[in-house]
Order: sequence, then structure tokens, then C-alpha cells
Amino acid sequence: MIVLRELRAERGIHQAQVADWIGKTPSAWTKVESGKSPLQFETFIRVCNSFQVMPSAVMATAERYAALLSQNGWAVLSSELESGDDGLLHQAQEYWTSPGGRNVHPNRWGFSSVLNGPIYNLDNTITLAAVFQYVLDPAFKMTQLNPPLVPAASGI
Repeated sequence: MIVLRELRAERGIHQAQVADWIGKTPSAWTKVESGKSPLQFETFIRVCNSFQVMPSAVMATAERYAALLSQNGWAVLSSELESGDDGLLHQAQEYWTSPGGRNVHPNRWGFSSVLNGPIYNLDNTITLAAVFQYVLDPAFKMTQLNPPLVPAASGI
């Protein structure tokens, strides 16, 4: 679900538009996106088709991030959890509502899509979608929760 939410945000698509495309109410899609309702397989396929992306590409991205999360101490389960028990979704929602997460602009050029990550660079760094960086990098998390103040422009 996190990959789909990031894909929607980077394309600048509103939740209500996704709901319309898949024949759901906006509140029904919001519940799915927030983890309060399960994402049915048929709905997953319809959302991917609406985004014009192969479901296998979304699943491959989710698998790559799941492997990275596992390597960093996260337990990645294939069973359904109560929304309050899903620590990853909780932190993702914390990121999306953080000052840094709210100030992210849509990626209309298609560069650095969530679908491309994680990217293992030659210098042994890993380029992540910001939501996953928030979960795995405490320093990045702090900058998103407490972004530096931009000085006001002074009139001369």
C-alpha cells in the first residue's frame, strides 16, 4: 500500500480521482490507503491499471523494499495486521503528515520514481523513496519532523 500511496503522490493524483477510476467512494479508498480496510487483489489490479503501471512492477518494488527492511531489523509479514499493529504503515503515515512530508511536490517528470528503488549506488549508499528513508534513517526522520527554518526575505 505504501508503494501505491507514494506512486499516487509523485504523480500528483488526488485520492478522490483514484476512487473514481476504480469505482469506489473517496472515503472507501482513503480507508484502504490508510490501512483501515484491506486492499483487495481486484482493486490492486484496477489501481495499477489506472496508474498505467504493471502490477508486477509494484510488487517487485514492494519485494525489494521488504528485503531492505528485513536486512534492517524489520519483520516483514505476509499476514493481515490490525492497522494499529503495522509499525511500517504507522511510520509512513507519520512521514506523510510531517512538515517535510507535506512539503513534497509531485514528481511530474518521472525521475526517481518509487518504482525505481531502492537503488544501490556504487559508493555503497542506497537511494530510497523518502517514506522508506524516513523509516530507516533517524537523521532524515528528524529533518522531516523539524525542517530547518527558511529565513524571511528582507526588503532593502
